[in-house]
Amino acid sequence: MTLSLVSHNLGLPVFSVAQIRAAEERAFLVTAPGSLMQRAAFALGVGCADLLRETFGCVYGTSVLVVVGPGNNGGDALFAGALLARRGVLVQIYCVVPGVCHEKGLAAALGAGGRVIDSLVGDFDLVLDGIAGLGSSRPVDAKLARFINLSPLVVAVDIPSGVNADTGDCDVDSCVHADVTFTFGALKPGLVLAPGAAFAGAIEVVDLDLEFDTDPVLQILGDHEVAELVPALSFDSYKYSRGVVGIAAGSPSYPGAAMLSVLGAQHSGVGMVMFREGFVDRSEVLDSLPNVVSIESDSPRITGWAVGPGFSGREAEHEFLTSVLGGAVPVVLDAGALSDVAHSADLRAAAAARSGVTVITPHVGEFRQLFPSLVGFDLESVRTAARELNVIVVAKGPRTLVVGPDGRSFVDIEASPALGTAGSGDVLTGIIGGLLAGSALDGVDVLAIVAAGVWIHSRAGRIAEAQLENPTAVDIGNMVGMVLHDL
Repeated sequence: MTLSLVSHNLGLPVFSVAQIRAAEERAFLVTAPGSLMQRAAFALGVGCADLLRETFGCVYGTSVLVVVGPGNNGGDALFAGALLARRGVLVQIYCVVPGVCHEKGLAAALGAGGRVIDSLVGDFDLVLDGIAGLGSSRPVDAKLARFINLSPLVVAVDIPSGVNADTGDCDVDSCVHADVTFTFGALKPGLVLAPGAAFAGAIEVVDLDLEFDTDPVLQILGDHEVAELVPALSFDSYKYSRGVVGIAAGSPSYPGAAMLSVLGAQHSGVGMVMFREGFVDRSEVLDSLPNVVSIESDSPRITGWAVGPGFSGREAEHEFLTSVLGGAVPVVLDAGALSDVAHSADLRAAAAARSGVTVITPHVGEFRQLFPSLVGFDLESVRTAARELNVIVVAKGPRTLVVGPDGRSFVDIEASPALGTAGSGDVLTGIIGGLLAGSALDGVDVLAIVAAGVWIHSRAGRIAEAQLENPTAVDIGNMVGMVLHDL
């Protein structure tokens, strides 16, 4: 059975190479020799046949090049090649290491009518990449990668060759760029983390009934999980029972940041949005959004804060941050608030000492400013940062990571380049602040709620992108309510 990651409705776990290897070893003890490879190869072969039919209108008479390395990854590709050859496909085999490949797989492919070639010449309808598996992260020969990537269809076996299965690291010039990746047993981090995710294409997860005895290194939310995490209205719901989010944002230089944060918050399902005066002219917000309540100081009604978009380093902002970090309600810090924390030992200490939930939402530049000792912006660096500052980190990028102080992690795969527009992050801050303010925190998975906010923002971006050319942050904010309606 395969599950398409492109249209999944259920969340999916992501396991490391070591976890998958351990699960496979346990499976080998209770299954017939070679049975897992045969199941994987069958799904791969059927999937390639379906792609050929969808693309060219037929399977019989098409041509496939199977490029294999010496490992079991090549074996999967060769057994799949045998299945295709038996269906009338012209199957040719190229061994990256001449004469060295999976012996039984090669025998099956040759017995079905495939033939070995010793040079890369000719055109092929589909290239099956079985060069390197989970245990290898070596770059592919650049000339070979270019040849493969020029094929009309490229299918990767388990993971595109050249991509590190645990980290997603790769040399973009020496990496297979797949249209579809059939991955076996479970998702690997390299398929969903940048930059490797850009080379995986559509992902089909082939279920091998592996059993894992440790938690996944990452989780991906699906529609059903997000729907369960979003606060639902009950018969006796009213504005205060749905939560009240406070928005402290904007400055004379960036007045729109306040409006965009409010826009994201008011569509998040929260019962009331309170806008904190003193940072930007209140008319900048209230003239456009009359349902927002303006306040001059803190309110005991507020059950969560979204702080920082548009802040510009003024003393009043610093004083407000000191106050809000001294409270216990959830706080989301973005943009100017992050810069202030990065340059203030007192604010940094206050954030680390909080008993309440603190969320920070840095992009790569802000992350390096906050954590100058951390070189990367990868999963392990973000985990270190979350633990060090005792916060939930929303590391914004092509594949946004949501990581808690305990190391538990989510990755968002919904985002589109449309989110890369000025003010989009302000909308996200409002969404997350609203969701946290509207959630009863006792027994609630706060990390998952934050991840749901990222998912909602990304889905809003996709809807805006589908309906509008070059959507703005306002367009994205206006789609948030539609996302929740669909859920």
